[in-house]
Amino acid sequence: MKRILKKAGILLLVFLLGTAGTALLLNSESTDNRSDFNDAVFPEVMVDMNDTLINRMYGYAQPMQADFTRDSVTPLDTSKKLTFKVNPYDSEVKSFSYEIRTSDGSKVLENKKIKNLVKEDQYLSVDVEIGSDLRMNQEYSMQIALELDEGTAYYYTRVVSRSQVHASDYAAFVKYFYEACLDKESADALGSYLEPQTTGAATNYSGININSSLSEISWGNLAPQLCQEGIPVIKEINETTASVVLEYQLTSQNEDEETELYDVKEFYRMKYQDTRIYLLDFQRSANQVFDGTLPVYEDDGIILGVRDKNVEYMMNDAATVIAFVQEGDLWSYSPGNEKVNQVFSFRKLKDGDFRDSRTQHDIKIVRVTDEGDIDFVLYGYMNRGSHEGYEGIAVYHYNRDKNVVEERAFIPVSESFEFLKKDLEKLSYVNEKNELFLILAKNLYRINIEENSSEILEKGIKNANFVSSDNNDHAAWLVSEGDEKGNIKEIDFDTCKTRLIAPQKGQRLRTVGFMNEDLIYGMLNKEDILTDEEGHKSVGIRILRIEDFEGNVKKEYRKDGLYITDISVGNTLIEFELSAKSGETSYVAQKKDTIMNNKKAAANTVKIELISASRTGVRVKLVFNTTKQTDSPLTMYAKVSSSDRKDIVLDTQIPQEIAYYVYGQGGLDGIYTDPAKAVLRADTLGGVVLNRTQQYVWERGNKKTKMQIDTEEIPEIVLQGTYDIKTLKKSLKKTGTVIDLSGCSLDSVLYEISAQRPVIAKTGADTSVVIVGYDEYNTWLYDPVKKETYPYGMNDSTDLFQKAGNVFITYIETVNY
Repeated sequence: MKRILKKAGILLLVFLLGTAGTALLLNSESTDNRSDFNDAVFPEVMVDMNDTLINRMYGYAQPMQADFTRDSVTPLDTSKKLTFKVNPYDSEVKSFSYEIRTSDGSKVLENKKIKNLVKEDQYLSVDVEIGSDLRMNQEYSMQIALELDEGTAYYYTRVVSRSQVHASDYAAFVKYFYEACLDKESADALGSYLEPQTTGAATNYSGININSSLSEISWGNLAPQLCQEGIPVIKEINETTASVVLEYQLTSQNEDEETELYDVKEFYRMKYQDTRIYLLDFQRSANQVFDGTLPVYEDDGIILGVRDKNVEYMMNDAATVIAFVQEGDLWSYSPGNEKVNQVFSFRKLKDGDFRDSRTQHDIKIVRVTDEGDIDFVLYGYMNRGSHEGYEGIAVYHYNRDKNVVEERAFIPVSESFEFLKKDLEKLSYVNEKNELFLILAKNLYRINIEENSSEILEKGIKNANFVSSDNNDHAAWLVSEGDEKGNIKEIDFDTCKTRLIAPQKGQRLRTVGFMNEDLIYGMLNKEDILTDEEGHKSVGIRILRIEDFEGNVKKEYRKDGLYITDISVGNTLIEFELSAKSGETSYVAQKKDTIMNNKKAAANTVKIELISASRTGVRVKLVFNTTKQTDSPLTMYAKVSSSDRKDIVLDTQIPQEIAYYVYGQGGLDGIYTDPAKAVLRADTLGGVVLNRTQQYVWERGNKKTKMQIDTEEIPEIVLQGTYDIKTLKKSLKKTGTVIDLSGCSLDSVLYEISAQRPVIAKTGADTSVVIVGYDEYNTWLYDPVKKETYPYGMNDSTDLFQKAGNVFITYIETVNY
């Protein structure tokens, strides 16, 4: 009997050791078994600028809208010669062709095909000499096409002819700066470029800037190692300044010698003067790539690591599963059943490169069920797989039991990620009937995923008038055309029912937002829409109402004699100013007030906390009530099952309209219909403003020291000094587009003179001058009455125009190719 028990004990011990070993292996060596997610095959293309590689481009699977793809700007000197380097990886490049288009994409100016590419080390080299007569200071779209075994890959950059821009010097400085930051001794030389301001706050590596300390700039105690080196990408460049973005990857060892991975993005704004580069602005964001195998689990939550605090997350109603997005990856964590799942990622666990790790895409979590299934929408650039190189929108369903992500639909688009993001942040929702709702190109779409069909529910929706609830299951907008114009239309996407809110006679309505699932809207009278002397409108709301979908009023707010302005809607309260009318032109704030959200917190409430450690600085933690069962949950990686359905093709061509695009700090910041507001925003960012035809409307820091415009070359209607917009538009219809810059400063407006555009400036109730020149001390003003030009002191000019309301009108010439 003892021998039998002894033998049984040995067998039990072997079984337990085997089980423990298997569990350990599963936890520490999870396999990337997404065999159906093909490796990236498209090559990379770069510009060789005096032996420094710049402007890395990634391949698109289809031609893009030229005016909505502005990934980089490549300057041309007088020779108009460029050298391109192609990193083919494992692909065979059969030919290299290019075409130069007007930046709105309407006309091809030049195209050429090159079959003989020169092999240099791991790159293929191509020399291009552009023969077209390109205008100075005008952006053009350059499309490069590589013929591959897998098809054709398209690459885009903007080319612009500008003199003495020092592009290679800027690129070399950026490489020097970021490499020096990684070496404490070399970093000592960087102190003169910084403007440190002591705040006493803990180091936050996701928000480093030019005001950070030298220690923070050089990575403090993180001790990182370069994992994937960066290539400078020029976003803006002129004769005076340049803006450059750099993306790279770092690794760092934690206290247990485990490896952490960080995506880093840096923005540099620089000025070249007297053979030296000055750093005008610097920003760095480091974001940790989440790794489920690291010690990030605590009793009350999970540590996401170094990143910004705006986390996309959702917990199910049962509070058993939380899903979250980090650096383009989707994860789910189940504290109760000891599992963490990487639901979706383009990244390879081993032998990856920038093609699979770049994050020009985002994920919107739609639903997390009690069973742990997840519906989500992926949008942006597809790094690899069956849709590699497409910009698009994909709908996925994650089946937790099968650990498989199933593709339900794919919609290709032809605009770049930064434009697509503006729309998808407004709305992307999938209901339980498998219907997808999107705002694209100002249209509200309903897409039946099962039937692979689509319909437009509403046309011509303006983003400024469209609001949606936090989880996107309700939306409302101000109808802008047709019989229902002026009404608010609200829709419940789960039932597809709609309702109309009609204004009373003489009344106007405004959409404000949502609190929980209840619509917030404002009521005002026609006379509450005020117009100041500069032509800008401001709105004061008399009544603010919160109302559910059935029309039941949850809250109504008003203050007799005061108007509600500057409204901000948050998760927990609505903040606003109470203002009084100042004559018939503007509102003046009197005091602030708020409306609280009285809804009780649900059991599945998740909080975001900031914690700090000496090595990593500030980290983000998701805090919730569910208690973990283990410090090292099983890490699993889902398979991705592609759909055999046809892609859903929508008309996403954005209609021609007057629009002003503000680019700053490395990307598209906003789209405006008011050019003055666009200039004010660009001035704050240190950026530029482009119009729909991609002309430079305004640039920060690119004003010549002096300029004089010949009055004989100025249209007669401008010399008359009228600031009547309708009259100017009618007279200048064939010459150019009238631009109202009222409200901008004289210093900003002088850029237009520098660009040889005269500016009409109001000086009194019925008087005006035309600004035709300036130097260091004076403006040069043309008097429409006396028909003569005279100098006027700069300070006196500033005072004169300010007293008249800073009313400035100019025009931008029509480009004829």
